[in-house]
Order: sequence, then C-alpha cells, then structure tokens
Amino acid sequence: MNILRCFSLLSGMSINIQKSHLLGVGIPDNCVAEAAKSIGCLIMKAPFKYLGILVGDNMSSKKAWDETINKMKKRLSRWKLNTLSVGGRLTLLKSVLGSTPIYNMSIFKVPKSVLNYMESLRRNFFNGFQEGDRKIAWVKWSKVLASKKFGGLGVSSFFALNRALLFKWVWRYLSHDNSLWSRIISALHGLNGHVLSAAFNSTWSSIITEVNSLKVKGVDLISHCKIRVGKGTGTSFWKDLWIGDNLLKLSFPRLFALEENKDISVADKMNTSISSSFRRHVRGGVESQQLDQLSLLLDTVILSNMDDRWFWDLNGDGVFQVKDVRCMLDEAFLPKMEVPTRWIKSIPIKVNVFAWKLYLDRLPTRSNLSRRNVSLPSLACPLCDHVLEDSSHLFFGCSVAKDIQKLICRWWNLDVHPYESYEDWLSWFKSIRLGSKTKEVLEGVFYVSWWSLWNFRNQFLFASPIPRKDAIFDNIVLRSFYWCVTRCNRTLNWVSWLQHPFLIPL
Repeated sequence: MNILRCFSLLSGMSINIQKSHLLGVGIPDNCVAEAAKSIGCLIMKAPFKYLGILVGDNMSSKKAWDETINKMKKRLSRWKLNTLSVGGRLTLLKSVLGSTPIYNMSIFKVPKSVLNYMESLRRNFFNGFQEGDRKIAWVKWSKVLASKKFGGLGVSSFFALNRALLFKWVWRYLSHDNSLWSRIISALHGLNGHVLSAAFNSTWSSIITEVNSLKVKGVDLISHCKIRVGKGTGTSFWKDLWIGDNLLKLSFPRLFALEENKDISVADKMNTSISSSFRRHVRGGVESQQLDQLSLLLDTVILSNMDDRWFWDLNGDGVFQVKDVRCMLDEAFLPKMEVPTRWIKSIPIKVNVFAWKLYLDRLPTRSNLSRRNVSLPSLACPLCDHVLEDSSHLFFGCSVAKDIQKLICRWWNLDVHPYESYEDWLSWFKSIRLGSKTKEVLEGVFYVSWWSLWNFRNQFLFASPIPRKDAIFDNIVLRSFYWCVTRCNRTLNWVSWLQHPFLIPL
C-alpha cells in the first residue's frame, strides 16, 4: 500500500483499487491471493487480454484463435451472401475479411489448421456457399488467391500475410539498433550485432524459426535486408552484407582466416591498408589472388559523413513494406499461369470475374457439368440444339453468338473475323489497331456481350416467358454505355456512343 501511495503522490494520479487486478508470475497462487486481499484488489489469471491480444495463452493451439475466427464469421452474415454479387463478395474479401485477423497475425504465428479454416471461410463466401451446401467450386481457391500478374484475382493468402507481418519484427530488430524493441530482444536473448537467434522458447523464437523455415523452402527474406554504408562505423567489414551479393568472409575465406580482428568495422578497415590487420603477410597463390580481387572490389567504395543504415531492396524506396513480403511469398507458393488476368476498369467486377472464368473454362456449361457427373437430359446447346454446349461453342461458335459478334463489329466499324474459341478471339483482338483506352473499352464491350449472352441462355432455360434474341444486342449497348459512364468519370454522349464509340475521347 505504501508503494501505491507513493505512486499517487509522485504521478498525481489516483488508483482505483477495486478495479485493479493483481497477477503473479512464478509465484504460488496462495501468495497472490494474500497480497490481493491485503491490497483490496482483484486477482487476474492467465490468459488475459491486453489491448485485444491474449497474453499467457498457448497461441499454437487452435482454441486460442476461436475469437478471431468468430469475428470473421460475424462479418459473413447470410444476407450479405444472398444479396452481394460475386464482385461484391470479392471486394469484401479483400477489404474486410482480409484485414480482420491482422491484429493477432502481426504478433503470433498462426497454426496451419487455423489458416486452412480461415481460408475455407473465405472460399465458401466467395463461391456463395452457405453452411451445409454441397455445390461445385469451379475454380481452385489457390488460383483465386494468386496475383493478377500470374492469372489469379489477387486476393492473397493468409499464410503470406501472417509471415510478412511477423518478418516486420525481424526488420525492426535489424534496422533500428537503438530502438526499445531491439534493446529488449538483445537483453532477453543475449544477442550481439545482427545475429538472429533465441535463448528460449518465446514469440521471438517462433518468428526466427519461421524465417529459417522459409529460407529452407527457397525464400530467403534476410537476403533482402542490406546495409547502405555511410561512415562505416556501425557495419562489420567481414560479417555484414554491405557490398556485393555475399558476405566478404564467405567470398574471401583465406583473407578472413588471416584477420586478427574478425569484428573490425568498415571505417577502420578502409582507413588503413587492407592487410594491416592481418596476423601475417599475404602469401602467393590463392591468398594473393583473393587480395587483388578484394582490392578491386573496394576501389568503388567511397565513405560519406552519413550514418550507416539498412535498406529493403524489394522496392525503389528502400523502406520495408509488408506488401513486398506478402507478394514474394504468394509468388513462391501459389500457382502461376503464364498469361496475366485481363481486367477492365470500365465494367463491374462481377463481369471481369465472369470473363476470367470463361478464359479458364470454369463456367457451368452442360459439357463441364457432364464431366462432373451431373445428370442432364441433354448436352446440346439450348440456343441452337445442334452441338455440344461447351464454352467455345456457346460464346464463339453458336449462331446466336456469331450474330452478336457481327453486330458489335458493325457498330465499331471493324472487319468481321471468324473465331471459334477464346484463344482465337484474343489473337484477333490483339491485332486490332486502336488507341489503348479505346481498345480497353472495346474489350469491355465484348466482356459485356458474353455476360449478356450467358444471362440470355439462363433465362432461355429457366425463365418464363422466354426472352427475345433481338434484345441481346440492345442490352449490350445499353449496359456498356451506362457502366462506362459511371466508371470512367467522363460525360459520354449517347448518340455518339451509338454511332461512333471509337471516336469518343476516353
């Protein structure tokens, strides 16, 4: 009680004893209970929450992550699933669900089983599945996670996010030598310099273990943390990566064996001759050859009056970003396709996703349903009733699709070119000579035509009354105009759009 009174007098703050809790670390429970009774406060037991983070719990167990998983489930309400389009669900995945577990992920390594479960929640939400549904997931979730640069939708994985957030602490330890974080880690684990190790099992040791595990798998994150030498006083000449792509002690092992001061700084080494700190003179052969190579390498080094600092070589700014590590890990562990995802900003996300599925041939056409052992009364195209309905026929070879293609080419004053598949269409489209922005709008018009044709096909099969074929092209023109007006932030003239869309400045 005397300590509490002294604290109140010195700080000017009063302590509410009745709301205070006492926690014992390495002390018997009966001693903690007696101390709490004498003070008049409550007893706190581990695990407990501090700033929203569980303290004192085993974060490697799945149970410790139940609260994080429950928060994700609350954001996946049934009405969102029923009302949002695939574009809305994709946006929600990236903006909300992708950031919900960041707080806990930034401190602790998430167990593999928890990561898989959280990914399953996102996968089911993206595909529109409710609990208990047995539906076909047409695209592998790993392809949805992959970057658009590699043919995915750029959702990114929780695995990459968690490991990138953890590595941020390693970067802070390496790059800020005098920070409180660095001093605490050095004091607890007896570290000296930039060696990464842990003296006992802890959150820090799990981070180091994971960084080493990624290195074994081919992703060496430490190699992208480099030193930019200024004065050279804070950088080890032999043991720090400050010049070239390798440590000098590894590139010149015979010279390093001769060095008396293994921890000599760059400044001390550069202010004298290279061999002045050697225990003996350099002999001929390999030693002489390595000395000549090292001298040639150091001729390009010019010290300055600036302090030595660490920089991150995965971007031009040299500043560490979690995004860089996340993209690097996704690129290493997620599937990659040679062709990047084509994305048109002038049309809705749901239409872009539809065109992406068309390119992958992952639409529920009768051919694809038959491959998945779905019983159908007929496999013929419902629009022409002659040929097997697959993606190539329905969107490019069917008579209805060809009529739409001719109308679009006539509308845009283009030569009609026959094509029977997505690959043929893409080859023809790349040969068209138009301005880049105008050509992007034209590509969006084709995406809208496929979207409209698919809607017409579904209404033809399931709706009543049966829609009219001559309304498909009118819907394409109308939809592409209004979507372009709302998404390009420009005022477009309806009459000009109908007559000469390629002449409209976009």
